[in-house]
Amino acid sequence: MTEKRIGHDGEPGSEPRPGTNNDLAGTAGNVVQAGEVRGGVHFHSVALASAPCPAQLPGDVGGFVNRIDELRSLHALLELPPPGSQQNSGISRIAVVVGTAGVGKTSLAIRWAHQIKEHFPDGQLYVNLHGYDPGPPVIVTDVLGRFLRALDVPLEHIPTGEEPRAELFRSVTADRRVLIVLDNAATAGEIRPLLPGSSSCLVAITSRTRMSGLVVREGAHRVSVETLSQAESVQLLRTVFAGYRTGDDQQELAELARLCARLPLALRIVAERAAARPRMPLRDLIADLRDESGLWDALSVTGEGETEEADAVRTVFAWSYRTLTPQNARMFRLLGLHPGPEFRVEAAAALAATTTVRARRHLDSLAAAHLLEECGHDRYQFHDLLRAYAVDQTQREESPENRRAALERVLGWYLRQGHRERYGSPETAERGAWRLGSNAARSAKPGRARCRWIAHSACLLTPSARQAIQVV
Repeated sequence: MTEKRIGHDGEPGSEPRPGTNNDLAGTAGNVVQAGEVRGGVHFHSVALASAPCPAQLPGDVGGFVNRIDELRSLHALLELPPPGSQQNSGISRIAVVVGTAGVGKTSLAIRWAHQIKEHFPDGQLYVNLHGYDPGPPVIVTDVLGRFLRALDVPLEHIPTGEEPRAELFRSVTADRRVLIVLDNAATAGEIRPLLPGSSSCLVAITSRTRMSGLVVREGAHRVSVETLSQAESVQLLRTVFAGYRTGDDQQELAELARLCARLPLALRIVAERAAARPRMPLRDLIADLRDESGLWDALSVTGEGETEEADAVRTVFAWSYRTLTPQNARMFRLLGLHPGPEFRVEAAAALAATTTVRARRHLDSLAAAHLLEECGHDRYQFHDLLRAYAVDQTQREESPENRRAALERVLGWYLRQGHRERYGSPETAERGAWRLGSNAARSAKPGRARCRWIAHSACLLTPSARQAIQVV
């Protein structure tokens, strides 16, 4: 208690009336000091309410489909030994949900967070870090300030720098059970200051990169989110169609899912468009989607308030593309010229006019960014939407002369490779006699032998032959 002396004239600080006694023993809340008191003295006060427990999770996702295995992997983090126990010492409760743009990472993380939030009575914190946003990145220092305020730290007690705020955040969360969701993270560096101080909290991170640094150093548990299976994609389409369309052909639904690369975001856009036009046959929409040159226009919806998600499909791929190095970006867009969605490292090297070693390095970087998928040893493939985006970027950024030269290189590689495998005569190819359009290439007579390479590459040779006819 701070004592204020009230004198006989009623002014603070003046000497009290002679004979008064101002002694106070112990502690007190409200105290009245007066010369004379007549009647009762009543204190009226309102208890100061503490800050509400933070509950920052976005709303759960409607029409969520499957992801049973991924949810089971995430739930395994709750089955670790209890925080503070000897068995739990050094065990990380960090989940990193990774996958390509539009695959449903955020939906999965939010669905899981809602399922487990009751295990974290001290609240839930959420931030979208906009790691691949074309605008300026979110400042980690600001995020820490928001989190500390949400955890009821007075503003005047929050330091200004990133490191002091991170230290305070770890101290504040050390004895609490808080669920933290860090959405759309680009690097491990921006994540580390936002990690709590103990395993009593749980952190869920979504990213398009593998976050290998967090896995190795912090012991994070990585859960990869792949594209939906055909059955799951069809199920999602039917879920959106419910109440709007009936009787759609199963094969047409499967083809629609394939053309959308089985990406939930793209599937929802196309499904909403089909649901809004219940009399439009699916085969008409499929015909539009099969034309890769018009794929983005076919995915665009024109209804009021319906363009946001369509723009998101364009934007999420653009975000990932802009983060690539110039060399990786060039490889990505030139791969759009490949005569099929699947290719070998050597074919990619021919497209980019580089060595196999460098091509492999570029492809591994693209796969790490989830812009490609490794489908076998030294074999990669595009999703249809990503391939369409690569084609679009090639047309925007490469001259017609560069596109033709790249296409001639890769078709020439298939021609030479096929000749080697069939006839075992690499010498002519090495001397350059098998350049696309040469007389030797035009007059080649295939033998009867069917080598394993030809059989394995049949899906690539047919479109390559068609493309060669157009070029030559």
